[in-house]
Amino acid sequence: MDAETPTVCGVSEDTSGARSLKTAAMVLRALRLLGDHPEGLSPAEIGAHLGKSSATARYMVNTLVEAGYARRDAAGRCRLTAAPPWGPWVPTTPPEGTGSVAELSPGDPAPGAVLAEAVTELYRRTRQRTYLVRRTGTVVASISDVRGHQGLARVPGLDTHIPPERAHALGLTKVLLAASPIYREAVCGEELAAFTPSTITCPIRFAHELDEVAERGWALDDGEFAPGFATVAAPVTAPSGTSTVAIGLSCSVRRLASHRDELVAAVVAVAEAARREWGAGTAGGVEEYDDGCGPSEGTAVGPPVEGTDHRPRPLHRRRRVGRTVSGPRR
Repeated sequence: MDAETPTVCGVSEDTSGARSLKTAAMVLRALRLLGDHPEGLSPAEIGAHLGKSSATARYMVNTLVEAGYARRDAAGRCRLTAAPPWGPWVPTTPPEGTGSVAELSPGDPAPGAVLAEAVTELYRRTRQRTYLVRRTGTVVASISDVRGHQGLARVPGLDTHIPPERAHALGLTKVLLAASPIYREAVCGEELAAFTPSTITCPIRFAHELDEVAERGWALDDGEFAPGFATVAAPVTAPSGTSTVAIGLSCSVRRLASHRDELVAAVVAVAEAARREWGAGTAGGVEEYDDGCGPSEGTAVGPPVEGTDHRPRPLHRRRRVGRTVSGPRR
């Protein structure tokens, strides 16, 4: 029997709820600690401050990073992200050297939880790491929301902010380039660097690629940004048509080769549903929808995760924002 579990009349009490609250309180303490140390802390330092082991501290760091509250730097130190994972729609000040901040049209409703729930829904369907990408300046794109689970491989070199010299190599930013002439001109006006042998570096070929993205409504990179990794994305356009964000996923090039049609269909369906809900001006969701994928609608791509319910579920089903959706639902 767990030594920490109290007993009454010899019968063990269920203290799982109390333990969950204690864990949540500890994570909140870790968040405050990181806020007091903008230079970042290592897991060992976090554990020492909180009176926890390094293993427990690493678990908390992994949880905060997965949920989008924190990030690791090159030295492995943990720092808070610039904004919480649901983020402001636009930053109050533009990033240094990026020019003006792209704003919503006055007629556009705030997206509320619609975009965050769309990222969660895409993760639930595909069990791949999923992203929401926005332009936070004229030539800088930022990942403002991420879903995934521990053990899911990360794309090497993919940081919170995607500078213009990297934008041509990612499906996540190709959809934004295809939607914005200003962004496209800024990126394509410079030399296109090769990150892998698959990176498109010919300006003419890349311009043709963006034209195709704009026409078909989705983009991908097949090992163009990092060897062995791929991204797939689709645009979500604001009701006024003046602003576009990207919703997408990353996976291995092997999975893309074997499940390309399913992955693309899931990305496009979730992005389209998010566009409709955003247009309705509600954060709680609206209609149920048919993504046109036949009997497999709403199910995960690839082998199922043991104990996980993969029954179709509408996008507007309310769930907690900022948490990964892993393990069985109760």
